[in-house]
Amino acid sequence: MAKNRDDFTEVTRRKIGQRVGWFCSFPGCRVPTEGATSDHDGRMSIGTASHICAAAPGGPRFDEMMSPEERRSVTNGIWMCRNHGTAIDSPDSMFTTELLRAWKKDAETESRQRVLDGDARPESARTHAAADLRAAAVADVEVFRRTVRWPASSIELALTLDSANESTTTKSLAKAVVSLDDLVLVAPPGMGKTTVLLQVADGMISERAGLPMFVPLADWATEGRDLLASILHRPSFRGISEDRLRAAAAEPGVVLLLDGWNELDIAARQRARVQLASLKAELPNLGLIISTRRQSLDVPIEAMRVDLLPLSYRQQEAIAREINGEPGVRIVDEAWRTPGVRELVSIPLYLKVLLSLPHGSTVPTTKEELLRRFVEAHEAVPEHAEALRTALADLHDRYLRDLAARATSVSAVALSEADARRSIVETGRLLTAEGQVVAPPQPHDALEALVSNHVLLRAGDAPGYSFQHQQFQEWYASHTVEDRIRLADGDPAEMRALQAQILDAPAWEEAILFAVERLARGTDDLLKACARSVLAALEVDPLLAAAWSTGHQMRFGPWSRMTYSAS
Repeated sequence: MAKNRDDFTEVTRRKIGQRVGWFCSFPGCRVPTEGATSDHDGRMSIGTASHICAAAPGGPRFDEMMSPEERRSVTNGIWMCRNHGTAIDSPDSMFTTELLRAWKKDAETESRQRVLDGDARPESARTHAAADLRAAAVADVEVFRRTVRWPASSIELALTLDSANESTTTKSLAKAVVSLDDLVLVAPPGMGKTTVLLQVADGMISERAGLPMFVPLADWATEGRDLLASILHRPSFRGISEDRLRAAAAEPGVVLLLDGWNELDIAARQRARVQLASLKAELPNLGLIISTRRQSLDVPIEAMRVDLLPLSYRQQEAIAREINGEPGVRIVDEAWRTPGVRELVSIPLYLKVLLSLPHGSTVPTTKEELLRRFVEAHEAVPEHAEALRTALADLHDRYLRDLAARATSVSAVALSEADARRSIVETGRLLTAEGQVVAPPQPHDALEALVSNHVLLRAGDAPGYSFQHQQFQEWYASHTVEDRIRLADGDPAEMRALQAQILDAPAWEEAILFAVERLARGTDDLLKACARSVLAALEVDPLLAAAWSTGHQMRFGPWSRMTYSAS
């Protein structure tokens, strides 16, 4: 007999339940519908995803104008306990479509409010992973705590869920993340996307709200392993089999925190798409949080959007006090009284950089100047300066610029060991041809010097190289852009090549603006005019470019088809 019902899929059923925190949507009921079995190895459920408009002709509230896709969609479902699910499917005429949609909206609103208020009860009781798996997750978070990726401050960042008017915190999100749908965390550069994911991971561990698995996607991209295999290859997870992890992830509670979707090149994104589609099909209860920039919203999951908010003055003050004590608070106070800087310090990266500058420094007023001053201060530390002079003949800038340009040109953040070595060798050949050096350094020695004494990182089991923050990569790459703009000045052929190779490539967006800002603030009138022509080619208003330099975001003409608005 042919099936004529438009039933929910298991994935849709799960989404309907998650959106109300697995509580019954019947007014006055709100009974929890999911729980663990007595042996802690299974799950019991008294919940059901009921159709608002029936799945088949003859059912309650059937709407013949709806398509099959609409009947089996999340919007046509309401989560009920078994008793109330049976009640609304009875022939009683009081249960109208309008009434059920109102109940659904109220239940979802209450669920969101519980999250915002920090009162959501995590569904971790349903997840009783073995002690060794939990111990591995705890140990893994501790490993990240000892790296430069870990937030310099414990101050919680603020977020909004799905365009809600009210904000919540990373702690509240950590408590509720298991009972929420998949999430995509969206923010401009430097706002603290990695910090949010690590704070959520830490909160999940401390609240026993599930098992977080933090994955820096740029590192994963250089390893050539599947996502789960990459996690299990870490020392913290040695001895844990993939079957064991999959068994735990079959129940709600295991959450992958995937950091830096925008940091993947085209090939790595395609690998990630295939793997995530497979994981969600095999493990529909596996939770996902993916962080990305606003320009890269092509994440391969249906997810609730989370936006990261700028730092308030109170947060800036608390972070400054935690990092630098009362002198740090005075720096923030001065920043708030300096035109242009007030906006900059609402971005966590730039606040941290400002607080790291030598005592008594004048306050930089643009993003470009702030990063430049940070690099200069870092290089001036005697032990760094001596090591860089010995290993790289004081030419570390060239090596870093070329590494940054190589990564940016392929829309990547991390370079594999082989690609990083090739970059070092090619830069050495150029420096030799220019008469700058007689014997270039060995690639391993050069990379080791840059990792130990500069802003380069080596991470991953199969080592990949990246900058401490993508903004550092973009700042170094901007020098290549500046050189190309100088070369194109007055040369139409070079300008066309610049347009095709850099100006029309989304990956170069931030680097272009760093370069244009430097040129526009210089003393060469011809180059200033050239910078203005670049802005014109990008369809960027010069006033907007000035706004960008103090932390605001803008939209570029060539990327208008690919750039998403913040709303």
